[in-house]
Amino acid sequence: MSVNTLVLDIEGTVCPIMFVKETLFPYFLAKLPLVLELIVFPLGPSDDPSDDPIVTILYGLDEEVRTSKDSVLEHFQSLVARDIKDPVLKSLQGFIWKSGYESGELKAPVYSDSIEYIREFLSKEGNRIFIYSSGSIKAQILLFGYVDDNGTSVDLNPCLSGYFDITTAGFKQDASSYTKILVEIGSSEATKQVLFLSDNVHEVKAAISAGMQSKLVIRPGNAPVSKEDLTLYEIIHSLEELS
Repeated sequence: MSVNTLVLDIEGTVCPIMFVKETLFPYFLAKLPLVLELIVFPLGPSDDPSDDPIVTILYGLDEEVRTSKDSVLEHFQSLVARDIKDPVLKSLQGFIWKSGYESGELKAPVYSDSIEYIREFLSKEGNRIFIYSSGSIKAQILLFGYVDDNGTSVDLNPCLSGYFDITTAGFKQDASSYTKILVEIGSSEATKQVLFLSDNVHEVKAAISAGMQSKLVIRPGNAPVSKEDLTLYEIIHSLEELS
């Protein structure tokens, strides 16, 4: 049965695994002090209206944290250092990253083979592509909206039929998350027509358990794969191998 639906992981699959940690996180931390410099601390009561989107985001913090620029800065620096998936942090990161993408300071280094295969796959009528990442859907849309295609920023979002994250589908190592995705995309009766690609063995295993086809993507910088897993799962090193 031929594949007509792709579900793609992002980091380590269609773009370098270190893009977030080596580019996006440092960019956020570098811009954060400048952003907070424009805010008057301490913030008033949480029900005070504000037209400033940053202030609105900061009201999501505990009252003792939002008393000063330094306390807010230290709080976010700690969350980033510990890689904590905090909703307030994600909202603020998204706001700052959006400014970076729009200014041209940030471009997503999606692999050229991924860009080419996405376009090739969609050249067949009825084919669809979805994204499933632990990063927020807003961050996914931003990333695919500013893809570096040989030095030119291109928007790949028109190529995508939908997005899933851990808040909408569940955790990526749970088979139930992939079952939910199959239902959402209307493929629960044709699971073998859906192919999930990821650099994570546990995610590939979960997708297969849910009935999807799945392949393990090995890219430079990705986590090592055991000899046993190399024999258990189908391996690709580039999306062009799917052509």
